[in-house]
Amino acid sequence: MPPQPRLPIAYVRRLERIAEVPRYVARPGIRALPSGTLAVLAFVGLQAWTLTILFWAIWWPAPRSTGEWTFAIGTSSVLVAVVLGLIALLLRKYAGFATAVLRAPFIRLTVTDRRILWTVPWHKLPLMEIGRDRVLGGILGPVDRRGFGSAALVLVPGDPSADVDGNIHFDRLPQAAAFVAALYDDRPN
Repeated sequence: MPPQPRLPIAYVRRLERIAEVPRYVARPGIRALPSGTLAVLAFVGLQAWTLTILFWAIWWPAPRSTGEWTFAIGTSSVLVAVVLGLIALLLRKYAGFATAVLRAPFIRLTVTDRRILWTVPWHKLPLMEIGRDRVLGGILGPVDRRGFGSAALVLVPGDPSADVDGNIHFDRLPQAAAFVAALYDDRPN
């Protein structure tokens, strides 16, 4: 085999991949739920209680005649159809919000030396990924004594992932100060 010509150092490519260095990893868990979730659950609980009382009123005492059975089954069917119709209507209109609320407790937020990732255990690919070149920094908000607090990820102007202020906000983030510090961490690999 003839000898291979040697390329100058500037043109030699690295064949091995350089591993990413994680700077911050957090699983906020149930604290990741939006702040109004408890109020919504209380409202849903009251509706479920009302439905329970209605079903009790329909089925107590137990139907004995054919007319009573027809009434009980018919009104129960109407109630179930109305409830399922309302649930379908809400899920159809707010499907993204419902999915986000159900997925929120399982999200893992990771800041590496190259990117910021939002992942869930059952997906191979990240839900969202932002390269470090799109990040300007971070802002730390109020933090409680256990380290949970608010933080904001400041993105470059005009970034499509940012809100109107150019940020992505996090509430009740574990070790919020460490998250902001990881955004500014530019140690060499």
